Amino acid sequence: MDVSKVFGTVPHDILISKLDKCRLDRTTIKWIHNWLNNHKQRVTINGMMSDWREVSNGVPQGSVLGPMLFNIFINDLDVGIESLLVKFSDDSYRGGVANTLEDRAKIQRDLDKLENWAIDDKMKLIKDKCKVLHLWKKNQIHKDRMGDNWLVSSTAEKDLVVVVDPSLNMGQQCDVVAKKKKSKSNFRLL
Repeated sequence: MDVSKVFGTVPHDILISKLDKCRLDRTTIKWIHNWLNNHKQRVTINGMMSDWREVSNGVPQGSVLGPMLFNIFINDLDVGIESLLVKFSDDSYRGGVANTLEDRAKIQRDLDKLENWAIDDKMKLIKDKCKVLHLWKKNQIHKDRMGDNWLVSSTAEKDLVVVVDPSLNMGQQCDVVAKKKKSKSNFRLL
């Protein structure tokens, strides 16, 4: 699952309510609220600058608090999820076994909950980047959906720098590393 422009789209009002649910003291929440709401930005292209605009969404990137605030914002992403959910910044991975119709229904319920979380928290999922990797050769391929979109089955996915394929062998990963090594060895310094 991939969320669009995660750090730039976090709604301040929802984030502040989630900070309150974390039982932070009112002074800290008020300080963070004031810090978030007093930001302005402008764009510079080829030396030309836009006017300053107030920032109403997002957590400041490059700040110490930005990643922590984003983690608090997505902390409730797995509430009600019946299977494994791994959260990593704008990417989340949902995993589980689907041997029975009930297992498949559980996966679909989880996907529906993730879709509803995104809608409720005003986040946009990049559904074209949401893919399914069916592991093992004997896996009965099942079609999953997020909202009205059917998810594409993938033959391999790159997670950080590791290529994962359905049989969990390292063949594709070794090919990628070998190609990089070969292309680097073709360069010569004169």
